[in-house]
Amino acid sequence: GAPVRYYAMEISKEQRAAVAESITRLERDFYGRGPTSVRVSVSNGDPEVITALSIDRLTAMDRTLADRGMVAQVVAHHQAVHQATSSEFCGEVEKIVGRRPSAYLAQLDPETGYAVRVFVFANSSGD
Repeated sequence: GAPVRYYAMEISKEQRAAVAESITRLERDFYGRGPTSVRVSVSNGDPEVITALSIDRLTAMDRTLADRGMVAQVVAHHQAVHQATSSEFCGEVEKIVGRRPSAYLAQLDPETGYAVRVFVFANSSGD
């Protein structure tokens, strides 16, 4: 078959900072409090991946529920919010890097308060 054309996304330090700022702002808007910090990393290759790790993502409500043995409810609540807000997070990343993510995954660890958002950009899928 025809060779797959591979276009590497160049993501600058400024764009990574903009992604972190956008995620902090959106989390503050949607959860009532933002993380203490967001670390953004980029992996090159196909697919390319932007990973954003939010530090100290738990709200006081999350901690209360988790401390009382209701971890599954905390996870379920965050999964529902991740699903409901995916278009906003993907839209912000698209504005910053100039491409729409092919896939978006998000998860919270209720024990540590770390939350991860993964934006996948597949080159070979015809994007």
